[in-house]
Amino acid sequence: MQQEIRIGVIALTDSAPFVVAQKMGFFEAESLTVELVKQASWATLRDKLAYGEIDAAHMLSPMAIALQLGLGGSPRKEVVAPLVLNRSGNAITVSKSLATLISGLIEGETLGSKLRTAKSREERAMVFGTVFPFSMHTLQLRRWLRLNDVDPDQDVRFEVVPPVRMVASLQAGSIDAFCVGEPYNSLAVNEGLGSIVATSNSLWPKAPEKVLGCTRSWANQNPQALSGLCRALRQACVWLEGGADNRRKAAAWLSTSDHVNLPGSVLEMALLATIKGGTDPFIQFDGTELTQDQRPMFESLVVETHALVNSTPLDAAQFSSGLKPFGF
Repeated sequence: MQQEIRIGVIALTDSAPFVVAQKMGFFEAESLTVELVKQASWATLRDKLAYGEIDAAHMLSPMAIALQLGLGGSPRKEVVAPLVLNRSGNAITVSKSLATLISGLIEGETLGSKLRTAKSREERAMVFGTVFPFSMHTLQLRRWLRLNDVDPDQDVRFEVVPPVRMVASLQAGSIDAFCVGEPYNSLAVNEGLGSIVATSNSLWPKAPEKVLGCTRSWANQNPQALSGLCRALRQACVWLEGGADNRRKAAAWLSTSDHVNLPGSVLEMALLATIKGGTDPFIQFDGTELTQDQRPMFESLVVETHALVNSTPLDAAQFSSGLKPFGF
């Protein structure tokens, strides 16, 4: 007997494991009938998961932590994230004018010093787009800004923009830069609107980007379905790591209006791009649990997520051994 599962997804390249598992029959082989429900924003996806309108989700890893802690006005929910779907895949893209400012810095100048000088003249503060407050995108933006002598809490403004609207917002001038998953960085570069200045690999190597997430109550009520879901997605991740031809097929599937709805050529560029100076794909699909050797990295992620809204230090070790969203 087939079990029906509704999974919330966002129109991004790293939703590929769900699309591949559906197209390749991996869900069906596990006696699962899966409906992929495209969501307009991460906030909508979070709320629908919390209130049971979807069963599982293509989830930002810090979102799982935020839900556990009840951060950002969300209901506090016990969640589990049994699989890391991908690592890497984000980039920071800046507008042409900001790229010119950065390239024009002279000795003794920093991006931070230039922005503070502009602020002292009461010029408009630069606006950085992020997809959700509790996301690797926000944390990576803050890391990049600090590396460039910019105080992320004082020198710039952050604005939440859904991934599908990032490029249009950059083009309209309502934001000056953004951090987003693919294919929207590639799209901005392809359309001559901006330049990529950093990738998630350079800012936080091997950090979990997207995870499979569900509430603990759903997991407890549907243990066989969750196990089958994990097996299907793990198989999809292995398939995506199987070479360029597989990724080209995935790009064609993702390009349709049911999914990302962008030209296959842009999605191919996103899926086949390699890390600068190497041969590994920019986006790496995982399909595994976090292991004990990755606990320090996870605890750092917990601390930085908590610090976004609370200056009181959090005992990350207690969090990861108690609530265990990532299975430690």
